[in-house]
Amino acid sequence: MPTLEDYRNNSGDFAEEPAAEVHDADVPEQDDIPDQLDEPDFDNDTPDGDEQEYEDDYTPEPDVEDDPEPKLSPKEKTAFEKRMERERRKLEEELTQRLEQQMEEKYSKHKSVIEKLGGDPDQIVQHLENQRIQNEVQTQAQQLAYNNGWDEEQTQWYINNQMQQHRQEQQQQQLQSELAELRLSNQINDLRDNPDYPGIVGMKKEIADMVTKSNGSLNVSQAYWALGGERRAQQMKREAEQRSVAQRRNRVVAKDTATAASTEKAIPASVLAEAKKMGISEKEYRELLAFDSNNINDYREKKKRK
Repeated sequence: MPTLEDYRNNSGDFAEEPAAEVHDADVPEQDDIPDQLDEPDFDNDTPDGDEQEYEDDYTPEPDVEDDPEPKLSPKEKTAFEKRMERERRKLEEELTQRLEQQMEEKYSKHKSVIEKLGGDPDQIVQHLENQRIQNEVQTQAQQLAYNNGWDEEQTQWYINNQMQQHRQEQQQQQLQSELAELRLSNQINDLRDNPDYPGIVGMKKEIADMVTKSNGSLNVSQAYWALGGERRAQQMKREAEQRSVAQRRNRVVAKDTATAASTEKAIPASVLAEAKKMGISEKEYRELLAFDSNNINDYREKKKRK
């Protein structure tokens, strides 16, 4: 019996095949469809050789920040330097004022105390020394009063007596110091004109300190040489020679110049006498003669401009 396939081949007609039955469950929902397809990966398709060639041909663009700084013109450079100098001076002034203010705040009390004590450092030291001795005497007097049974009057008498003795000792020491200084000054004055002791007057303080430290074992001459008097004398001699040479170089010799003959016309003595009576000097009279205006106001204006 012929089949359907044989019939189709012989007649050329094709019978319709029954349509496949479609169910809703077999149709994919819209949400299950991906929004976009996966993009193909072209990186793996590029050969290694082409990639290396691309990297070799790449030239980075020049960075704007790497460009050299623009050069300033001389005028701009000068203005910039002046501005920097002003800023520097301003900063120095601010720092100086700040330091002065800090020092003033820190030592204002010290300054006040020094002024109240007289302001002289030597007097302040002496005052503090006297205060220390007085405290020691009072402590000693209180101990003696306790041991000996003194009353207040006896204790005060002891304090006054001890302080009086201390003042006498101070006066004696001061007198001896002044006498030693006077003798030292006289010895230095005796040697000031001696050519073997040049500059000894300028070394007075140093010589006095050395003589004092030696407790009188050194005299003025010995202290002078101990302080390098010979070396200092040679140095002062060289300095004097250098000053003399510099003065000769800088000396300006005035040249004799011929005095120009005076061309001013002599004024009669009688005229000068009359002008003097009117309070006009010879110079003013000559200016009046040279002035070509007859108006006294013009002359006054000219005189004011001078």
